[in-house]
Amino acid sequence: MHRAMIIAAALVITLVATPALAGYGAVAFDEKTAKYGFAWNEDNQKRADETALQACNSGTCKVVIPVPPRQCAAFATAEKGNAWGGNVDKNRDKAKLRAIEICQKNSIGKCVLRGSECNK
Repeated sequence: MHRAMIIAAALVITLVATPALAGYGAVAFDEKTAKYGFAWNEDNQKRADETALQACNSGTCKVVIPVPPRQCAAFATAEKGNAWGGNVDKNRDKAKLRAIEICQKNSIGKCVLRGSECNK
């Protein structure tokens, strides 16, 4: 009986100490310079935002798309100018297609997919 209690306590400690498998993401964009940055599978949204802003590497970057766990995101920008489009979806291909469609609505020229990924 005593041994079973010790094993049960060890199991509870292990489960509590194990980090969540969920991953958070973000897309950051600077409309003035058209720089962008991504973050995927971070431990929390704040860390994802910070990582994307750092990757964007511009003082005026802003997080434009927070990406929750178990979701995919895609980001597209115009070849010329500062038009952009982004989308979050459980399906990566749908997110890509929608990001390009949104960008095209805001651009005279062609839009290019700059990145897409899915969080855990």
